[in-house]
Amino acid sequence: MMRKGVHVSKLMALMLRHRPEEFGVEVDRFGFADLQVVLSALQARDASLTMADIEAVVYDGEKPRFEIVADRIRARYGHSFSIELGIDPSEPPEFLYKGVDSSEEQRTLAEGMAPFDRDYVHLSFDADVAAQLASRPGRRGSVIRIDARRAHEAGILFYDCGPTILTKHIPAEYLVLESAGGLPTAASQSETPGGTPPAQGAVTYGRGRRFSSGR
Repeated sequence: MMRKGVHVSKLMALMLRHRPEEFGVEVDRFGFADLQVVLSALQARDASLTMADIEAVVYDGEKPRFEIVADRIRARYGHSFSIELGIDPSEPPEFLYKGVDSSEEQRTLAEGMAPFDRDYVHLSFDADVAAQLASRPGRRGSVIRIDARRAHEAGILFYDCGPTILTKHIPAEYLVLESAGGLPTAASQSETPGGTPPAQGAVTYGRGRRFSSGR
């Protein structure tokens, strides 16, 4: 996404995910706002913006973060206030992943996952993506694997929102450490410094998917 698109996307995220009242925008219970009102609110911040800029973010972005239905627009996920998703729960893949700061690793494994500053827990389809989302400069986030299929069979609801799957809560019994956080070391690579492969059964960082999906 070009620099202008990133600027527009950030404004739309702030408006439609977190603080619509700050922009004078009203959202309904599904998170939708009037498209023309959103455009006017954006133009109040940057008069050069047009409807084409909004449409470029919605239709040309790397991820489908927003959607337009008729004359209304909403963020598809990421809300810090409560909305109804307006979609049915669906069966997840066998495993999903969540990146967390290494300082939260043990607490999460002991207590389970619940939303912190969002309305839903956001889960990734890939361990690599989860690791990237949790990482900070010089510090790699921990990745926790969710036994999503088993949780689904036990009644936990999952909502497929394209680049992410949402849920309200994952009990600790469905969680296992996929990779530990901290600074990358030689031991976290495919071989140790002495050339010895990792022990059989050891969890390796950023392993590939283990389910069949068209994603």
